[in-house]
Amino acid sequence: MKHLKNYLSIISMLVVPFALMFTSCSNDKKVSVISGEGGTATANKTQVAPNGQVTLTATPNEGYNFVNWTVNGEEVSVENPYTATITANTEYVANFAEFTPEYVDLGLSVKWATCNVGATSPEEYGDYFAWGETQPKDYYDWDTYKYGSKIVTKYCTKSSAGTVDNKTTLELSDDAARVNWGGKWRMPTSAEQDELRNTSNCTWTWTTQNGVKGYKVTSKKNGNSIFLPATGYRGYDDLYNAGSFGNFWSSSLSTLSSYYACNVNFSPGYVDWRYSYRCYGQSVRAVCP
Repeated sequence: MKHLKNYLSIISMLVVPFALMFTSCSNDKKVSVISGEGGTATANKTQVAPNGQVTLTATPNEGYNFVNWTVNGEEVSVENPYTATITANTEYVANFAEFTPEYVDLGLSVKWATCNVGATSPEEYGDYFAWGETQPKDYYDWDTYKYGSKIVTKYCTKSSAGTVDNKTTLELSDDAARVNWGGKWRMPTSAEQDELRNTSNCTWTWTTQNGVKGYKVTSKKNGNSIFLPATGYRGYDDLYNAGSFGNFWSSSLSTLSSYYACNVNFSPGYVDWRYSYRCYGQSVRAVCP
């Protein structure tokens, strides 16, 4: 009898923890994630104990923005990533919306886009374009430039650079803003960039916005503002000076040489116009009437 009691005691010690473990697992809550059109979504866990936490991450496709997380059609968060506390079996839906470019009226002759071409928020760098090209690429130099290397084949005012056509402003078919965004969007002329740069019109303040360095440009006419991130530039297969310099193309050819085009260039404490080799990749901040 004594041996039987010891045996039952041992069995009890083995069964009780197992039962508790089984009960604990059976109480775990399931988490699932689905995504609407325009992106994908993931969860770092699919099952947690009650009141456990799960991190949800949404990734928009190109041309889309993340909007929010919903459960049963009700918004629960606009954060991304989003850490949720799970109290019941839950299915989260990541919602996306097609990106539509927006502008800010600074009281100038044109309205300025809120973000760069290729970006969906003011802080994103967006795409980099060689001057007169409308798509980004992996390698930026004269050998890969659309309009010639040693001999410029379009937009040329000097015979020393190539075939003279006296075109000094990009045609809309060569304008990265118009080709990518359509509508009435286009690249600014150097005169329109000068208007933005003019300290009588706007105040330029070096700042950090959502972790990204750049300039907040505030209109002295109406108080509205835009943010220009310090995007650097692309040469060959490298990105140079991102976070410390900004380079934004205009649609205007340089009067100095047909190998160059005009752009706004800035760094902390410095904002000016300059000219750069057309083959380098720079950012584009579009304008519209």
